[in-house]
Amino acid sequence: MEPRDLRREVSELRSQLHRNQVYLTTALAVIGLGTLVSVGLVAFYGLRLGGQVWEARADIGALEVESRTRSKALSLDLTRQEQELAAIRKAANDDLVAIQEAHRKIASIRDPRQELTALREANEALWTELAGQRADLLEALQEQEVLVSEPMGTAERFSLGETSFVDPRHKPGEIEGFVKGDEEVYQAHALRGNPAHLLIELSPREVQIGDPYRLAVRLVNRSNQPLDPDTLRLDWSFGGKNTGGVVPLGVGRIDARASAVIYQMSGQWTPAHEDGSVVVTATLRLHGGELLANSLRW
Repeated sequence: MEPRDLRREVSELRSQLHRNQVYLTTALAVIGLGTLVSVGLVAFYGLRLGGQVWEARADIGALEVESRTRSKALSLDLTRQEQELAAIRKAANDDLVAIQEAHRKIASIRDPRQELTALREANEALWTELAGQRADLLEALQEQEVLVSEPMGTAERFSLGETSFVDPRHKPGEIEGFVKGDEEVYQAHALRGNPAHLLIELSPREVQIGDPYRLAVRLVNRSNQPLDPDTLRLDWSFGGKNTGGVVPLGVGRIDARASAVIYQMSGQWTPAHEDGSVVVTATLRLHGGELLANSLRW
């Protein structure tokens, strides 16, 4: 039975007791002989009502205990459900992080077909660039060959020498192609060859006294690695006199299989340029310390 029902029943009993008291009082006033009987009835109903009130209070106490027990059980159950919900949320977040990481790894894996297409495009671009550089190089070499090989009358006027190369890492006394180790053991290594041509270009080829002329130094990179020029020295020897010095570089790097003019000057052809044997020597030092040199004679 609910507490509200018990309270309502107690209230009805009290109302009935009050009515009974009113009836008895009225009866005593009207009929005197019935006083004792009325008192007995009142006592009887009072005892009965007291018992009912006691029972109602006991029922209310039991309901309150049961309500507290149920409330405690509901609270514990709610706490357990909240803990389970928190564990479920944590597991869901962990799964989400794992899924995102898997997607990131999958996205980082390149598609072989796309990779192959990119390699093909890069290869085609490389071959196109190499073809253009090869054409430029051949044109420059052909111009130089014409410059140094065409005779002026019956003899060659300008003669370009061969490019010399010195690697400072090679020490005198060492066996070429080997590195000396412990206990006089020599280990083979790759020989460093001449990585470039150093060309001295003079134009026009039929320059005469009083004509303007142009002198250029060109570096032709024959290697598969870029070359970084450090300093360039240009020395002149004519009329028994020597002059020259370090000149400014026009470029900072020559790409692999490329060529570029690293220095150029212009002036007027004078009688001193025709005074006996004239030698122009260009000496280039790379950032690694290697030396390239060549000379133009006329």
